[in-house]
Amino acid sequence: MHDRPPRIELCQPPEPGSGSVEAIDQQILFLLSQRFGLAREHDQVALQNDDARTAQLASIRRKAFELGIPVSLVTDFWDRMLDASAAMREQARKT
Repeated sequence: MHDRPPRIELCQPPEPGSGSVEAIDQQILFLLSQRFGLAREHDQVALQNDDARTAQLASIRRKAFELGIPVSLVTDFWDRMLDASAAMREQARKT
């Protein structure tokens, strides 16, 4: 998947309040780095269960709809993120 785990301690949060698209993109990357770092360390067995995963994706779809952002895009992203998190946990177990 990738060569090494995210290094949370090396990531600095972006400057708050700039409001530019670039600043928001940097915040997204920072949050993803944190999430993948935590997912690698924490075993989320419940999300490996199909029913739990389906429930989480349904919740994400509802929230995306409430926020007025593309539901299918967010659901696809979240589904891939869950797969990537599981792959990172599996990789961590092997090392």
